[in-house]
Amino acid sequence: MENQDGFNESLGTSEYRQALLAQARDASQSPGVYLMKDEHGGVLYVGKAKNLKNRVSSYFQKGPHEVSRTEMLVNRVHRFDVILTETEAEALILECTLIKKHKPKFNVRLKDDKAYPYLKVQMSESYPRIEWTRRVRRDGARYFGPFPSAWSARQVMRLLTESFQLRDCSDNTFRHRSRPCILYQMGKCTAPCVGKISQDQYKELIAQSVAVLEGKLSRITDELRKGMEDSAEREEYEEAASYRDQLQNLELITATQVADEAGSDRNRDVVGIARKDANAHGALLQIRGGRMIAVRHFHLQNTDPSQTDAEILYDFLAQYYVSADIAADKAEQESQDAVEKGEEGNFGAGGPAIVRPSEVLLAECPEDPELLEKTLGVGVRVAETPKDHQLLNVAKTNATYALEQSLKKTGGHGINALEEVQEKLHLPKLPTRIECYDISNTQGDESVASRVVFIDGAPDKNLYRRYKIKTVIGANDFASMKEVLGRRFGEHNAAEELPDLVVVDGGKGQLAQAVAIMDELNVQGVGVVGLAKARTESDFKSSEVKSSFERIFIPNRKNPIPLLPHTPAYKLLTHVRDEAHRFAITYHRLLRSKKSLKSEARK
Repeated sequence: MENQDGFNESLGTSEYRQALLAQARDASQSPGVYLMKDEHGGVLYVGKAKNLKNRVSSYFQKGPHEVSRTEMLVNRVHRFDVILTETEAEALILECTLIKKHKPKFNVRLKDDKAYPYLKVQMSESYPRIEWTRRVRRDGARYFGPFPSAWSARQVMRLLTESFQLRDCSDNTFRHRSRPCILYQMGKCTAPCVGKISQDQYKELIAQSVAVLEGKLSRITDELRKGMEDSAEREEYEEAASYRDQLQNLELITATQVADEAGSDRNRDVVGIARKDANAHGALLQIRGGRMIAVRHFHLQNTDPSQTDAEILYDFLAQYYVSADIAADKAEQESQDAVEKGEEGNFGAGGPAIVRPSEVLLAECPEDPELLEKTLGVGVRVAETPKDHQLLNVAKTNATYALEQSLKKTGGHGINALEEVQEKLHLPKLPTRIECYDISNTQGDESVASRVVFIDGAPDKNLYRRYKIKTVIGANDFASMKEVLGRRFGEHNAAEELPDLVVVDGGKGQLAQAVAIMDELNVQGVGVVGLAKARTESDFKSSEVKSSFERIFIPNRKNPIPLLPHTPAYKLLTHVRDEAHRFAITYHRLLRSKKSLKSEARK
């Protein structure tokens, strides 16, 4: 049997590698991009090369590669495609674009961490307030952040609200107020709800608070200091004390956000990387006009412990600045389209203001810095001065803290857990994408299902799905699972990436049903297992209670595989199963609650 490239599928690994090597030696010596693909045509890896023939041939030379990750990649490659470019710089930009499009499993991928808190000001409102949020939307509001923690964001929000006497009540409360609240009596609010301040005066206070968040402090602090001095001269000491308190609050607000460089007006970014096993996180300090105006956080997916920091920095810089260019071009086009339609340009989080820095400061030199500088238009510089090292320490500290918090929050499991699962379950490949399904209902009422997805051993909540069972009446978990898997793996979902492993909650019966459904849908290359909870046995007479381990059922095997507690595989698989159960039962309770409220309303 031959595949579309003319290679015999029955060839062994070494023969297959030789066939791919022969094909690689016929490739062009031009610069370009190559795409390594698996047996289903899925993109495993995207790379660029100055000389495609030499670069691609190096993968398929005889003998194992020193880097285990590369050897693992080569063993899964069934074909490759090449795209020629005029220059290596064009190849770099195309590589980053294709990585973003295909999300290959063996490429380091930059994932903007949007879970960090922001402060939001909806400038289009008559009397805006400062709000705390974790979601940045294209709604015309101004967003500031991200902040390193929810506590720091709320502190800044509280201090700004009190300093400028802004409203902090909800929109509903604001609309229905008939008299000032106690905050007005305490001098902490200007009571715009009952017209104690004009709209223009209030907008000026909002503009000043926004200026603080933008780092434009000199004019405001000068005005406050002058007001304090004038009030003191008039012997209006309470008013002078109010100005003094605002000045002190501004110092507190900006203490963690501003990194002044005396006499400097440079625009530059500072990048710090933190790594632990197969997990990595990047923090980027944005310094504009000598002041640190923001910290951006990124998860670095698919990193490998054998990769050097220089390799990871290269991937980080290439993908970040190419993505920034694409985002800026898109925002500019959207603005132009809006203007042509007679609308105001809407740029969401503060406009398309991706101000390109003049340089990027790093702890060490990345791979091929000359190509990066030429292609991305950003100077690449390694820290030299004490101030440089101080800024890098700030970036490194932010990255380390964020990585620790991420691992605590997501329960990320490293490469060791994935390798142990692969070995224990006899899987043909590393389970970098694991999906788990669970059914939840109460005696057949409001039957629902959940899907959770773990990528590289950590939950990816953007890929979670909830299903309301439509075709099954009553408590029939088998039929419900058939509906859910059919909806997931049916033809209309063919574009979604297939998992390496599917876990169903249950034992031999649930597994047999899942395997039969997958066979019926002609889903190939996906491992399926059933994970059954530990059993407790007692005859209520003996003082001894017998308890079994968690058990894994795999197809074509009579006895289950015991899952020993506290092992990496145990922690990962039980986390996957428990997360699916939690997600399903939360949705089920939500539907029951809505149904109960509707019943009460009818009465």
